[in-house]
Amino acid sequence: MLKNYQYYQNKHRFILKAFMAMISFLLLVGISVSPISWKDNPYEMTLQVILISGMIISLLFFLKTEVNFYKTLFIFLITVYFYSKFWIFPDTAIMLALFAIAPLFPIFLFDKIGFYIVATLNIILGPASILIISKTDLQHTYEYVALDSFGNTLNFFAIQIILVFVFIGTNNRMESNNAFHKEIQQAKQLNSVGQLAATIAHEIRNPITVVKGFAQLLDQEKELNETEKFYVQTMLTELEYTQVIINDYLSLAKPQTDNVQVIPLNDEIQKISDLLTSFANNRNIGFLLDFRDDLHINMNPIELKQILVNIMKNGIESMNKPGFIKVETEQERTMAKIRITDTGIGLSKDQLEILGTPFYSLKDRGTGIGLTVCYSIVQKYKGKIVVQSEVNKGTSFTIYLPLYKEID
Repeated sequence: MLKNYQYYQNKHRFILKAFMAMISFLLLVGISVSPISWKDNPYEMTLQVILISGMIISLLFFLKTEVNFYKTLFIFLITVYFYSKFWIFPDTAIMLALFAIAPLFPIFLFDKIGFYIVATLNIILGPASILIISKTDLQHTYEYVALDSFGNTLNFFAIQIILVFVFIGTNNRMESNNAFHKEIQQAKQLNSVGQLAATIAHEIRNPITVVKGFAQLLDQEKELNETEKFYVQTMLTELEYTQVIINDYLSLAKPQTDNVQVIPLNDEIQKISDLLTSFANNRNIGFLLDFRDDLHINMNPIELKQILVNIMKNGIESMNKPGFIKVETEQERTMAKIRITDTGIGLSKDQLEILGTPFYSLKDRGTGIGLTVCYSIVQKYKGKIVVQSEVNKGTSFTIYLPLYKEID
């Protein structure tokens, strides 16, 4: 994987070098055969030399440092260069075309902000320039523009629209590739975690069960003093936590594939909220249930319980103040929509982006597996999870699962 990545990185750098060499060559040839001279047009020549030097230097620095500032500087300079060429050389019709295709450079260099700026300037300045030329004495100088001002304006605007769609298509493809790459990486992580889970389960579960059994026997001894009782209780607590970790890993190693059945969703949520009521009440937190539609889904009830318990429990643990966990259900097209909202500490944008990846947890003693299991189960049933959050205001998990369809 890394070899392929390095190959395309090297290829990308080679393309940039070739681009830089070709642009520099064309710019230098252009100024050497320019019909204007230092003697007759000192200001125009000075501007051309400054812009060309700036473009070449900015390309060199960008290639060496890969700092986006130099890329943006190059885009700015070449845009100004094309604009100036249009006004300096009124007899050369191709200058209007170069003016029109200026947004191609930020597309090639994958500069989103640069494209928006250049495209916006072109959409405004292009038609405005043609209008000014056609309505003033400049029409005698720019005859090729004034001859068909409406047609030139329409063609100029059409080129901008085409470039906008080229950019949207290119940007969408890049985002799609990045999303696919992330999903592949996550799938590899899940596979590694699954293999690790199987090993952990076989090697650790049995001895832990034996140790836990003896600890429970010790806990029943009446001759233990308070300190010894505390030690035994601490051992049992830690063993329970270890068991939770193993169960989380086992959920990835051996996902539930059987026992799929029709589940009345609202009834199941009611049962799970009742199950978590004691845990929530200890933190002065309650549940608000809002069932808007009678929904049925077809899945393994254990997996549904895993999803709901994980997310509802996380919501409870995120709340430092008394409040409510709100659970809403409704039908949205062919999907059952479950929204679980808390008023906890919330998540930042960076935290949201990596939420659900293996081993990532915001809790002091979290395994970072619980939400990974939730995402994995929901994806298996062709659903999705959408998370919205704001720091210090709370988080909302919206789970979409396919509705059960009766076969007539």
